[in-house]
Amino acid sequence: MDDDVAEAEAGLPLQRLVQFTVQKALTGLEPFFGIPGTVGGGLAMNAGAWGVELKDVLLSVTLMKEDGEVVERPRGRLRFSYRRLDLPPSWIILGGRFQLKRGKKEEILERVKSYSEMRKRTQPLDYASAGSIFKNPKEGPAGKWIEEAGLKGYRMGQAMISDQHANFIINLGKATAEEVINLMEFVERKIYEEKGISLEREVEVVGE
Repeated sequence: MDDDVAEAEAGLPLQRLVQFTVQKALTGLEPFFGIPGTVGGGLAMNAGAWGVELKDVLLSVTLMKEDGEVVERPRGRLRFSYRRLDLPPSWIILGGRFQLKRGKKEEILERVKSYSEMRKRTQPLDYASAGSIFKNPKEGPAGKWIEEAGLKGYRMGQAMISDQHANFIINLGKATAEEVINLMEFVERKIYEEKGISLEREVEVVGE
């Protein structure tokens, strides 16, 4: 790591990276405190919060092509969009380098505390979840439309739409993947039928 550049492998939990940079008095990743998943997943989805996306602090991404060749692509040669990094499906993200800034540790910790408190007020952190389920459509926040459809608290088995934030599906204890997916599909149909809005998933379903 250079003085103000952090490098992380794809499998590192994003929270470990945030905590490490805070300890080193580097600022730039505070908004990502509390986002689940790995660095690689965050890059693939262009994770974001509070108006900041990972692409905004990114220097480069290390990738493996389908033939095994490892290449490093600078930010300027990557195509990011809302919750997406456009890559060939067979390419694998190996890691990323992030351009940060030196700061005062006390001030950085205060910002982390502030973001943490905002998450506690607005998100169901006491339950397991995959974070926000749907991307915000151009018509407005996905959670707003789900709440207006009266779906807060709606459940299928052990999977439930959070009554704190309608864009979260929480696990009440023993939810199955099938229950979560069925609930997602139900929400998609309901919002389209009632609002004429097609919700696009922020999470990606892997496997069958």
